[in-house]
Amino acid sequence: MSKKNAQLSKAERAAAVRREHERRERSRQMLVVGGVVLAIIAIVVVGYLVQSSRDTTGEAADAPAGGTETYGVTIGPDDAPVKVVVYEDFLCPVCGIFEGETRDRLQQLADDGDVQVEYRPFNLLSQLGDYSLRATNAFAAVLDAAGPEVAMDFHDRLFAAQPPESGPFPDDNELVALAVDAGAEEAEVTDAINKLSFEQWVVNADDQASKAGVVGTPTVVVNDEVVEGADLGAVIDSMFERIEAA
Repeated sequence: MSKKNAQLSKAERAAAVRREHERRERSRQMLVVGGVVLAIIAIVVVGYLVQSSRDTTGEAADAPAGGTETYGVTIGPDDAPVKVVVYEDFLCPVCGIFEGETRDRLQQLADDGDVQVEYRPFNLLSQLGDYSLRATNAFAAVLDAAGPEVAMDFHDRLFAAQPPESGPFPDDNELVALAVDAGAEEAEVTDAINKLSFEQWVVNADDQASKAGVVGTPTVVVNDEVVEGADLGAVIDSMFERIEAA
């Protein structure tokens, strides 16, 4: 074999070795990528299954006595010509302002028989912690143990003592004390507040609000029509204008 042919054969062998090495490297990379993809898929599937196992939306819940089938409490007569629904979260600062601006006037209209107002608290701000859940559960506990009138007093006190969205939040003992101040018997609400006895009711209230298209609080509905406005003041003005027109 000539020197030139020997060098060519050596180069070909080297090239073949490089190609084999590259092939193996590509195979290794494909296996790594495939493993990562499978791992991601597994994580997604497991996450979905875990979340699904936690999602109890739609399950039967013990409803508090004195509440409505739509997860609320009403003031004013059933035959009032105007029906107002207010979706709210006990942690929502805008809801707190809305309550301060409208509570007395709506109560007077309800007392006069002109309006029936249904307040539907739910857990919109769950991403900020567990206070919205605990406060709404406590509201249901008071409603069940002491009735609508005391529950509405407790409702008003929750907004009057509303914590900032960043906390710190009242603990369960403070919620019990607030319930007692509103007129509930301590022994009748303590366990239900501490044990989140109405947690499923709150979950179902959240689901009902979602199905109703509620994406923010407060959401106000007058005779089945959502009240729109550029800001809260405009919403309040429009609400009372609709009430007066009706």
